[in-house]
Amino acid sequence: MRFRPAPLRQAAIFAAVFVAARVVYRALFAGASGSGIRLLDLPLVLLPAPFSGVELLGPVTSGGLLSALRSALPFVAVILFFGVLNAVVDVRPIVAASARRGPVRSLARALVIAGQTFPALGAAVGRAARAARLRGERPGPSTLVPVLEGTIERAVALAASLELRGFAAERRVDGVCEAPVRARDAALERPGWRLEIPSLALSPGTLTVLTGPTGAGKSSVLGALSGLFQHVDGGRQTGSLLVGEVDRARVPPRETSGFVGAVAQQVRAAFAGETVAEELGLALALRGVAPVIVAARVRELAEQLGIASLLDRPVGALSAGEAVLTALGAAVIENPALLLVDEPLAELDEHARPRVVAALDALAHRAGVCVVVAEHRAAWFRDVADGWLAIAGGELRETDASAAAFASGNLFSAPGNQCFPAPASGRPVPSRGATETMVPWDSKTVPSRKSRGDVIAELRGVSVRRGGRLAVDAVSLELAAGELVALTGPNGAGKSSLLAAFAVPEAAGRVLVRGQDARGLAPRARHAAVALVPELVEELFVTDSVAAECRRADRRWHPSLPTSGRLGALLGVEPAVLGGTHPRDLSGGQRICLAIALQLAAEPAVLLVDEPVRGLDARARGEVAAALRRAAATGAAVLFATHERDFAAALAHRTLRLESGRLVAPEEVPA
Repeated sequence: MRFRPAPLRQAAIFAAVFVAARVVYRALFAGASGSGIRLLDLPLVLLPAPFSGVELLGPVTSGGLLSALRSALPFVAVILFFGVLNAVVDVRPIVAASARRGPVRSLARALVIAGQTFPALGAAVGRAARAARLRGERPGPSTLVPVLEGTIERAVALAASLELRGFAAERRVDGVCEAPVRARDAALERPGWRLEIPSLALSPGTLTVLTGPTGAGKSSVLGALSGLFQHVDGGRQTGSLLVGEVDRARVPPRETSGFVGAVAQQVRAAFAGETVAEELGLALALRGVAPVIVAARVRELAEQLGIASLLDRPVGALSAGEAVLTALGAAVIENPALLLVDEPLAELDEHARPRVVAALDALAHRAGVCVVVAEHRAAWFRDVADGWLAIAGGELRETDASAAAFASGNLFSAPGNQCFPAPASGRPVPSRGATETMVPWDSKTVPSRKSRGDVIAELRGVSVRRGGRLAVDAVSLELAAGELVALTGPNGAGKSSLLAAFAVPEAAGRVLVRGQDARGLAPRARHAAVALVPELVEELFVTDSVAAECRRADRRWHPSLPTSGRLGALLGVEPAVLGGTHPRDLSGGQRICLAIALQLAAEPAVLLVDEPVRGLDARARGEVAAALRRAAATGAAVLFATHERDFAAALAHRTLRLESGRLVAPEEVPA
């Protein structure tokens, strides 16, 4: 038994929100009048029929507010009681056991999802408030949409994660290890989309790389193999698709959790444990395995993955590379025969990628797991992959390395010197210097230094602290009008913190734009000086269509070029083509370009973009590169953070590198 402060903290927040809602409710429906001091003299409003019995507003007195508070106290006491109980006694295993069988299993399942989702509500509120500030607005009703969408997305991701780990399974189906995947004349379907799988057979102890353009259906293929596509996401499968000789269309993921492991593209959204140890052992705990056995297996696996020192660390404090390795461990804790991994290298730097590649190589060629990896950065797997799959023309087919690279929009280039030892299998792992040639635009269009204007913005001694750690350490830099600058560095170097400090200057140091201190500017004026496109661009969207987003930006900023026209120019399409599309239904490159167009509506002096090509194929990267070039052509200084060295080298006038919060060795391209 150990005291866990998180449940008590969450209960206290929930209790405070309940009290506030109770008071507002009483004041709104004429229930806050009474004795004492009259605080507000609001008019009493009587609604017409058929609501003639409803009274709104009315006087608000101190006695009425106290009465509202007293009426909330019994509920607050119950909330805090369960908060204290859950902080002292971990009731999650009891609830999880109740979810497997018994008369309250449906309620227990709902409680688990709700309990894990509640913290996401607070995080979503924080992100929505931050996004409002990035749009140059004050938090208000417009934040409700991203808050609800973010909370729902977390609940969906969590439910899928628990499903894959066997939560609430009434039985377990063991697959045939000798035949991990077999498909014949299969097809995957959604409204308006279909993918044919004529034939597919994967063997144990192999690593297969799945490539294809952004939006081609790589995640859907992995979802079909795990069962999420058919049983959770609403997709339809036809033909024969067998996983361990089990018909995937008939058996839900929770019943094959011991045979199939999966790592989602957004690994943090799928975390259900509080610490690395809890996350690794969750699947075993859900099965009711004795805690001492769970702890031993977790320790063994953590040592194999090289993350034993992280076991007590909160999952929210992990770097991107550590998070991927933790997700891998959680997926293989039960020694599955099939492991499905979606875009594991998307968020990683050149130091973390070899560790993940080596871990997947070892799982396939040492542990005998059938590993399937969907990845745009196929070059990193060139020397460890046994097979290649490519999606093109609505069909999944086996191919070779060069054809797979073409289908994904990547071309291979030879890796540099080997900086990491080869696994025991003798298969070399790409080095830290491994690169991909993935630039579809003409690199000759990179502007020269002569095309850049005068200095338009400066950072002077900017420092940022995150959780007691110095994330940015006294950084100073200058940006010129029309300049494209790349900010690179390893995961955790402080790139996102530096961009945030630039856009919302609350850290130590000075941010000067056109000679003005941005710290003293009102939110609207500050946004007109510096605009940031965050890594999670969806945080900027608050309406249900591209056209509505563009109209909203035009009403607020009255730009010289309508935002829809700017977006059409960035993507090379007519504005009406995408107007009715929900922003979250756009492709990855289109979402980035929409966010850039929205932030450019204020015609800022400086445009900041955080990881603009994360998870994108070459075509989408070309769209984003063109958008950044056009932004610079308007005279704005453009600073973008990226892990992709080829992208930075082909696009930027100069590259700044951040390590441990400090700028080191800036590199410039020749004039």
